[in-house]
Amino acid sequence: MAHDAIEDPILLTDATRNVSVKEWKISSEEAGIAPDGAKWSVSKRVLAGGRQEGVEIIDVDNGVMKFTVAPTRGFQVWKANVGDLRLGWDSPVTEIVHPQFVNLAERGGLGWLNGFGEWVSRCGLESIGPPCQDGNRTHTLHGRINYLPASYVEVRIELAPVPRIVLRGVVDESLMFGPQLRLTTEISTEIGKPALSFDDTVTNLSDAPQEMESLYHANFGPPLLGPGAQFIAPVKKVAPRDSRAAEGQMKAWNLYTGPHPPGYTEEVYLMELHADDAGMTDALLKSADGTKGALVSFNIRELPFMTLWKNEATAKSGYVTGLEPATSFPLPKPVERDAGRVPKLNGGESYSSKVKFSALISGAEVENAIASIGRLQRTAPKVEISPVL
Repeated sequence: MAHDAIEDPILLTDATRNVSVKEWKISSEEAGIAPDGAKWSVSKRVLAGGRQEGVEIIDVDNGVMKFTVAPTRGFQVWKANVGDLRLGWDSPVTEIVHPQFVNLAERGGLGWLNGFGEWVSRCGLESIGPPCQDGNRTHTLHGRINYLPASYVEVRIELAPVPRIVLRGVVDESLMFGPQLRLTTEISTEIGKPALSFDDTVTNLSDAPQEMESLYHANFGPPLLGPGAQFIAPVKKVAPRDSRAAEGQMKAWNLYTGPHPPGYTEEVYLMELHADDAGMTDALLKSADGTKGALVSFNIRELPFMTLWKNEATAKSGYVTGLEPATSFPLPKPVERDAGRVPKLNGGESYSSKVKFSALISGAEVENAIASIGRLQRTAPKVEISPVL
């Protein structure tokens, strides 16, 4: 490939033109470009067998971080790792389940869990909370976007201003007499850096106002999660979702002590965070020994609410925690609407949000992140004891 053509978009999928490239690869060796000696590659393939039959994935190796994106599953990131640091968890669901095998209405609206095993997924776009009745509509768990395939996929290898690998996708959540929302996403990573970013835009394709909600469900298990691990963020206020989360009087809501024996029930904490003058903030999951961490960075003007999900169950039952920045809390949509937390888009209007996920692979990096968060903590957190629901 000629060096002057590498930044041209490489089309992999376009439903409007009936285009779908099943297998494809590009690498630093093929392109003859390796910034600072970093060897990188991007490849596309199709999975076979079981419930993953037909799932299209894109594997990215930026020279330091490796991750897998599943366009068939709402352009989610299935897994990632930086060296021996895994970003992800051990789900009972081991395959990237094709949407054709998932009925979202199953088990009282909990069908979303039939394919839940990814590192980062999106919830939305019509709703992000639990199954609920909303007037004449029935919302299923976490919405539909995570089980809708991308209708457009392209790859770019950018050389300036910094060398980046960019995956761009379009996913439509549209139906007759229902939402007409489009997710246009770019998942990008700087070559040779242990981080990736989501740059998302949700557009109202109709000519009438529509509500939307969006949540990034980032899930972590060992080695980051374990007894003594800690969630650290510049918390402005925090409250337990329900009586279960309030059981400990909020004394250790951000600490991890599991895995726990069978019978454990999940805990959920709802919060708002402090930010800098530009609205930027960070949330950190720190390993027990303080040598590794995962940093989630976002803007509270775009994603004003943060949820911490703790599921410290047995290892085989889904031992995992979720760091979840969002436009709303993952509560029943009528509750969020009544609280004024559901954005509404006029016809043709768009809503944009960005989230960056960084792997911290040394004690010094973790300490620097903690210090940065400390500088954002302008006042002591307001800790509510009473549950929201």
